[in-house]
Amino acid sequence: MTAWDPPVRVEYEEYGWSGDAPPVATEVTVTARSGNQCVVRMVHTMVTDKDDWDGEIESFETGWPGFFEILKIYLANFAGTQAATIRASAVHPGGEKQAWSTMTSALNVAAADVGDRCETSGDAPRLAGRVERIHQDGISREVMLRIDEPAQGIAVVGACTVGEEGRAMAGIYLYGPDAADIAAAEQPKWTSWLRGLLEGDPVTT
Repeated sequence: MTAWDPPVRVEYEEYGWSGDAPPVATEVTVTARSGNQCVVRMVHTMVTDKDDWDGEIESFETGWPGFFEILKIYLANFAGTQAATIRASAVHPGGEKQAWSTMTSALNVAAADVGDRCETSGDAPRLAGRVERIHQDGISREVMLRIDEPAQGIAVVGACTVGEEGRAMAGIYLYGPDAADIAAAEQPKWTSWLRGLLEGDPVTT
């Protein structure tokens, strides 16, 4: 941390975030606006004389909007409530597109559109809710759902290419007094299921 002035400004530097990448400095400022609103401004700075890190900086630009959308939903519907997170990821030998197709089909969101209600079935962990956001570009793919099962919250499933590997990920944000207990019970299910689905090697839980 290089600056800490809540609730209007925070700055930090990240080292070793991607192999031998140079450090990245990030500044976040929050400016109040009328109507109980605010503007959040985030600036990343990387100093290097090489041009092979342009793609990494561009990936920041495509990755952050999804997290800001999570923040908007949290502030509008769950502000101040307890939160807990489930995270799982796995690599597919067939690459990103195959990882995405396999995971979204298994979760019953492959053909979903914004506003559709989706529910998992079969041996997939329980997940039910409405699609809030769909994003795809040349770097990543992502579907975001506002969920009510296994608890109130947000689920994000996505896929991207990391190095030469196609990686699929699930991030589930649960809110409410029972969020931590539910997340603890669901985490091993997601880890085992996703790795078994994509890597063929279920994790014993």
